[in-house]
Amino acid sequence: MNDNTKGALAIIFSSIAFSVMGMLVKYTGEATIFQQVFFRNLVMLVFAGFLVKSNNATFFGKKENRKLLFFRSFFGFMGVMTSFYATRNLYLGDAQALSKISPFVVTIFAVIFLKERINRYNILALIIAFLGTIVIVNPKFDSRLLPSLLGIASAVFGGIAYVIIGIISKKDSPEDKSTIIFMFAFWSLIFSFPFIGDVFILEYKTLFFLFLVGVCASIAQFLVTLAYSIGDASKISIFDYVSLIVSPILGWIVFRESLTKNSYMGIILILSAGYISYLNARIQVSRNKIE
Repeated sequence: MNDNTKGALAIIFSSIAFSVMGMLVKYTGEATIFQQVFFRNLVMLVFAGFLVKSNNATFFGKKENRKLLFFRSFFGFMGVMTSFYATRNLYLGDAQALSKISPFVVTIFAVIFLKERINRYNILALIIAFLGTIVIVNPKFDSRLLPSLLGIASAVFGGIAYVIIGIISKKDSPEDKSTIIFMFAFWSLIFSFPFIGDVFILEYKTLFFLFLVGVCASIAQFLVTLAYSIGDASKISIFDYVSLIVSPILGWIVFRESLTKNSYMGIILILSAGYISYLNARIQVSRNKIE
């Protein structure tokens, strides 16, 4: 088994772990969003702490990077909050599909702030992803509108967070990935702690599943980090879209959710946009090798 195959498998299992996490977030609806985010990051903090130690990295980063690490953590926290709200109030498949527009948001921000260039394939993918989003949201002034808009907002917040990571990685003194994860979990705990209320009134079963939310998030984060460290991003990134298949299945099994025709059309459009981006990345890598 070569490294790209291993990376692809890691991405697939990471996507499954994220899908299960989303299912658990919806299942533990009696807990508040702040409680869910707190437990997610409590487990993540412990997990990231072990990674920091094993990588001989620093827990709080270099002094010159701490402001950027704070803002990455803030926008990441807002991304998780809005994503959890969307997950709790939309079908799992719809919420997962909206989260998948984040890479396209990153492309827009990268052009604006990092001065990166895009080609016609990037633009085509952006247009198709935008159309897919519109089809899923199907704008109407009903109960789906707010969670749908917050699902889009989560992709925007996530896009900003990833652009900040890109800025940090291009500095003369970049940070280890484990430090970035640790700081994200650390600040998310601080942001959410004042609002978690009395967690002891929750049933033990709910507390256990909240713990599993953190476990799934940690496993997913570890696997996606592993995947991109051993495989070529241009060859394995497409497998992240496995969650667009897994989440609707989990939604149907656990919550008896049946996606609408618009949902399926939107998912297909976003998946198509991802495939175009994947092919474009492969073409760019091939051209660079020839040059």
